Amino acid sequence: MTAGRRARALVALVQVLGLAVWFSASAVLPELRAEWDLSATAGVWLTTSVQLGFAAGAVVSAVLTLADRVPPQRLLAGGAAAAASCTLLLAAVVDGPVAALVLRTLTGVCLALVYPVGMKIMTSWSDRSRRARDLGVLVGALTVGSALPHLIGGLPGLPWRGVLAGAALCGFVAAALARWCLRPGPALAPAPPPDTGYALRLLREPGPRLVVLGYLGHMWELYALWTWLGAALAGGDPGPAEHLLVFVAAGLGGAAGCVLGGRAADRYGRVPVIATSLLVSGVCCAVSPVVLGAAPLLVSAFCVLWGAAAVADSAVLTTATIEVADPRYTGTALTVQTALGFLLTVAGIATVPVVAAAVGWQTALVVLAVGPALGLPAVLALRRYLPTALPTPSPLAPFPPAAPTAAPVAAPADAPTVELPRIAMDDRPTAPLFRVVDGPPTVELYRLRRAAGPDPSGFADRLARVLSDRSRAAAPPPAAPPTAALSNAATPTAAPRSSGTAAAPRRRARPGG
Repeated sequence: MTAGRRARALVALVQVLGLAVWFSASAVLPELRAEWDLSATAGVWLTTSVQLGFAAGAVVSAVLTLADRVPPQRLLAGGAAAAASCTLLLAAVVDGPVAALVLRTLTGVCLALVYPVGMKIMTSWSDRSRRARDLGVLVGALTVGSALPHLIGGLPGLPWRGVLAGAALCGFVAAALARWCLRPGPALAPAPPPDTGYALRLLREPGPRLVVLGYLGHMWELYALWTWLGAALAGGDPGPAEHLLVFVAAGLGGAAGCVLGGRAADRYGRVPVIATSLLVSGVCCAVSPVVLGAAPLLVSAFCVLWGAAAVADSAVLTTATIEVADPRYTGTALTVQTALGFLLTVAGIATVPVVAAAVGWQTALVVLAVGPALGLPAVLALRRYLPTALPTPSPLAPFPPAAPTAAPVAAPADAPTVELPRIAMDDRPTAPLFRVVDGPPTVELYRLRRAAGPDPSGFADRLARVLSDRSRAAAPPPAAPPTAALSNAATPTAAPRSSGTAAAPRRRARPGG
């Protein structure tokens, strides 16, 4: 396994473990409601407090551009450790809803330093040809980590404090891995100067604004679905069977949807995948009252499909934000987008129980179709700012061919050549570069550099300079001119004497002479 693949796998593992505390209280909400005598409104606030804290922490991080100015692995480790500490404190000493609300809000604040920063580290190990696929793996890790408390809660006989303690232990392991093992990749852009106005300037640009609108439609549905799917399946408080089905649908099905959506976006383009995901998940919302009352096998298959479609566009929307935002402030752009999205999830999570009290749980999830319906037009308008498809890289041609501007000039058969070295940044196979005529291959390197697309890290520019210098150093020195020619060129030739045909120059007469 290459260094790039190991780093990407490690980032995904850190996300799975670090985000396990997110829905830890939601997974044990029925037990908390019975032990603390919570009302339905208090239960909703206990769930949405994490979302509010995440939005507040993301806003502060975006204004201070922390995700672009602080070493990302340290920021992620600190956020994961602090979120795990809040969850462990809730499991150990809290006996009432007020302190629980405070700790859950602080947990959300700390998680704002985990999820967006993890996305930035993942993109530092990826290039544009595989960016959506790698972010799909990362968001798949998010879905598994968020659904992990449902798996723990599905274990029979485990008290709610044990569920919270297990989630906190996962967070501490994530912090240790991030601090001591995780490192950013070669595509990480250097830290830019502070710019507190970029968060607002981002939303005034049409491309980022359309991506954010599509992301808001996606987020209205996603977290409300994860929160209340178990209640809709049970018609009230979910039991162990409903917890396990939610883990399979939201965790495993969602992870599969993220990976498949990312691969499809790299092959067919960003907009078609986002639009298809919003359309399928919106249809699932609309038909949910009919299907949730059907046979158990059909219900299970439907929930897995819904869980996959609801989150399949998440990584692609993140990729679109990276590609339309200022590359110097990628972390800030991701933080702004997630802050607005998670702030909207508060309204979505709070709306579903109100609708359920009026029409019943199996019909309540229809209200989630509003998000895909409003986000789809914004995504379709993105076709002006994002390519419809990306070229599939070939192992024998690492760079797409550029349009020829002139007919190539053939080199002489006996011309000396220099073999340029093979350089690989990740696990993709590469082929040796072309053999070029002796001398600095400036034109060829410039053509390859232009065909490779934008490179915020500046690695390609440095690589071109290094290869040019090596080629110039490896070239043999020019042949020395003959010694005789040098001596003849250095010795002035005496002018022949006149044979009398030409008049000698007249000497100037001296005065008095």
